[in-house]
Amino acid sequence: MRKVLVLFAACVMLAGCGARRPASAPTPTASSSADDAERLIRQGCYRCLEQAFAGAEKRGARTQAFEAAALLVLRSKELGLPTEPWLGHARSRAAADPSLTPYLTMVEAIPPHAMSDDRDVLFDVRSRSQARSSLQAWRDSLRSGATSNVFRLYLDVALICGFGTLKETDQSFTGQLDEDVRAPIYQYRVGACDSAHGERLRTLRAADAAYVDADFALGRYALDDAVNPDQDEAVRRLRSAYAAFPQSPAIGVTLGNVYRRWEEWSDALTAYDAVLARSPTHPEALVGRVISLSHLMRPEEAIQTATALIDEGQWHLGEAHYWRGWNHLRLAQHDLARRDADRAKTLMSNAAVFVLSGVIEWRLRRLDSAEKEFESAIAIDFGECEAALDLGIVRDEQRKPVEALAAFQQARQCYDLSIALRRETIAKVQTGPGTDTAKARDTARHERELAELQSRRDEALRAIAVLDGSKSVP
Repeated sequence: MRKVLVLFAACVMLAGCGARRPASAPTPTASSSADDAERLIRQGCYRCLEQAFAGAEKRGARTQAFEAAALLVLRSKELGLPTEPWLGHARSRAAADPSLTPYLTMVEAIPPHAMSDDRDVLFDVRSRSQARSSLQAWRDSLRSGATSNVFRLYLDVALICGFGTLKETDQSFTGQLDEDVRAPIYQYRVGACDSAHGERLRTLRAADAAYVDADFALGRYALDDAVNPDQDEAVRRLRSAYAAFPQSPAIGVTLGNVYRRWEEWSDALTAYDAVLARSPTHPEALVGRVISLSHLMRPEEAIQTATALIDEGQWHLGEAHYWRGWNHLRLAQHDLARRDADRAKTLMSNAAVFVLSGVIEWRLRRLDSAEKEFESAIAIDFGECEAALDLGIVRDEQRKPVEALAAFQQARQCYDLSIALRRETIAKVQTGPGTDTAKARDTARHERELAELQSRRDEALRAIAVLDGSKSVP
């Protein structure tokens, strides 16, 4: 009977697992024993699989070498690592043994991480559609075959995770016990598929010091937890994963994005630069670098980096043109800023682009078109306070006092609401979960934004007082 995708509660599934290693266990060493190679595959950490491949190669065990190489291809895709040389090893073994070819087809069809250097295959919509149409037949074929059962189980989960979300729950399979589904490699793959199954991954990681592979997923889970996010835990996990797998741009960019969320721009820039040192054209790292440099007041470098991203001509072009235009504006290069803003408007439609465009027009003293751009920004996002304030300034310069007053009043209301919401956020941070360090960092970030909102609100109030002909502030 087919060994289906079996998901037990972690405390049941991992109990008594013979392949589990204590937390202080050293990295596995190579072995030429067939039993040892099987044990290493069942354990399944990245270094374990490397050792299993070396042992199988030494003994001339073609199927076992194929399994280890194919699993390393899958793990590399999961971690955002390059898939070579493992894909080459898997292909050569399959070429010598046609019974392995169907498995290789499945392995190759599973998409890579969206932030890996192999991401371009994600554009091949036809191949992905064909893979989806073959999915059920592939899974049916994994009921038996020339490879080990634990390999087929792993591949089955990888297919599900690669083309959707793991829908089965632990409760769905209560009472179905199987030695292979208790294997650490299987526990890892289920736990790394979806945060709903993250507890088994945490249990596995705590039990096995060699399973640093798990830290990438655990870092994401800690960061994205809607109930109890732990950004410090996320950074600790991501740093651990990146130290183990520095060739992964996906891990490095994810770490940089955390610093970017914290507005720790120097640390974010360092993380993005580390990725670009290995992957010079990585789009997420490039756009992250542009934004970091922009906030660090280094416009010339930001422009240079944005240009590199634009020259690649494929990813994040709207953001690249927006930030390049933003930095040209900072340098008072208004014509260049105008070109970038126009291009950005054709690539994405959000309020920020129209605010940028409006400021450029205002700087060029084209007040009528500036007014229209700010109106467009507000039409897209009524909560775009900056657009309302700038609209009031432009209308005042156009000698439209009634319309200017209306815009300033809208800006004041917008800022009042934003200030109230920011204060609520600060209160939630201070009384919510998280470490004292995390609370202090988040509070400081929100207070910086609160001070800016209050300053801009006061500007709107002063304009209202002038236009009302009153010196009092409501």
